[in-house]
Amino acid sequence: MDNILLIVFLTILLVIAGILVWLILAHKKLRNDFISLSEYVERNNKDIAGLCSAAVFVDSRMSDNNAQLNGLIEKIADFEQHEQQSSQPYHSAIQRVRNGADAEELIQQCGLSREEAVLLIRLHGNRQ
Repeated sequence: MDNILLIVFLTILLVIAGILVWLILAHKKLRNDFISLSEYVERNNKDIAGLCSAAVFVDSRMSDNNAQLNGLIEKIADFEQHEQQSSQPYHSAIQRVRNGADAEELIQQCGLSREEAVLLIRLHGNRQ
């Protein structure tokens, strides 16, 4: 009976020792996996920080470009308006004549000579 108990005890001891060895190996593998994953996460964090930094730089460049484009759009609009006004130099004077302006008003406000003012009044004035 002592031999059977001793055999059972040794068997249980071997099973426990086997389980302990298996647990130690599993723990070592998990620790290595944890270290590997920690390094991977750290690399990803550095990559994300770099991408955020680049995104901020790109955003500031886009903002600067947007401001430059708005300036160019304003210059183009001013140029088109000036071009339109220069293509019709007497347009505002003709409008004033149609609204009833006299020759003196055209001379003062539009910078026309007396002869130009009189001619515009004859051509575009209200005929009564």
